[in-house]
Amino acid sequence: MSLLINASNLYVGGGVQVAVSVLEELTNSKRQFIAAVSPLVARQLSEAALINCRIIDKTPSNIFNFKSRRALDKIVAENNIRKVFTIFGPSYWNPKGVKHAVGFALPWLIYDTRRVFSKLTFAEKAKKILLSWLQPYFFKKNADLIFVETDDAKDKIIERYQFPQSHVVTVSNTINAILQNTKLYDNSVISSLPVKEDGDVYLLTISHDYPHKNLSVIPMLLGRLPSNYKFVVTLRTPMENIPEQHQHRIINVGPINVNQCPALYHYCDALFLPTLLECFSASYVEAMYFKKTIFTSDLSFAHTVCHDSAFYFDPYSVDDISDKIISGIENMQVRAIKQEKADKLFSQLPTARERALMYMHSIDKL
Repeated sequence: MSLLINASNLYVGGGVQVAVSVLEELTNSKRQFIAAVSPLVARQLSEAALINCRIIDKTPSNIFNFKSRRALDKIVAENNIRKVFTIFGPSYWNPKGVKHAVGFALPWLIYDTRRVFSKLTFAEKAKKILLSWLQPYFFKKNADLIFVETDDAKDKIIERYQFPQSHVVTVSNTINAILQNTKLYDNSVISSLPVKEDGDVYLLTISHDYPHKNLSVIPMLLGRLPSNYKFVVTLRTPMENIPEQHQHRIINVGPINVNQCPALYHYCDALFLPTLLECFSASYVEAMYFKKTIFTSDLSFAHTVCHDSAFYFDPYSVDDISDKIISGIENMQVRAIKQEKADKLFSQLPTARERALMYMHSIDKL
């Protein structure tokens, strides 16, 4: 066994879904590998994929988790590992005597963060400043190859950190194959949703409440959007600062697994993503696949993925956001044109299987 796939450091967000997708696709394609995974990744894997996995109970990214890093070293030594693929880094674990490919999805390191930085607490600012030094250092120290999800991210990481062109490879994000198999859907989340009334417009945001996701604009939109506009979110804790008269307009179903996403897309009318920083949110391509209108931030990372298929707004202006949402929803002709463009963009993306094999193709050449 020569390949170790490391997903032991993934606990939240899109990284978990990419890990699950890659491991399932490589299992189905009969690729030989061993994987080190976090408990959260393990819970979403099939029995077939779990056969190849070793669960690392605590993330090796914590500076004091020496036991986790020793467990990874043991897997490498006992299985004659020659190449390691850490799905998303940076990897603070440095596997000895092997080639190491690491995925990159850290928009804080490559995009302008000055305006979003002001949203952070003092402690969060101190942590971001520290990580802005540590994370690039460990990418340079521990990665022989870096995967990014867009050419825009590739250009920026090369320009900012002087990585060689041959050191950085673009492999596009895409939709998880689970979302294209109705037999795997879990529709139980529907029980958390109210019965839709005629004229209701539901906007879906599948996201954790990180500061850069900019979800604090949602309560402010409630007073500007008509009362038939409502939001569905997937947060661990209730959203704050919601006026009592508007509380019924925000439905929080809590964190969900990937196979629960289809039920929410089918229920809702549009994707709402007011994010200030991204590399490549899977929500964009999921909305394209489920033929849902996309409302998102007028920023370069969004244009890189969505091009002309989305309605764009100034994420710092509640008035502009509300205006763009209302005009977009009401203009069915423009929505149809944008959906045609979304269909074309989606058709150009790799499948989940193709993405996994693209990773393997580059790693095989290391």
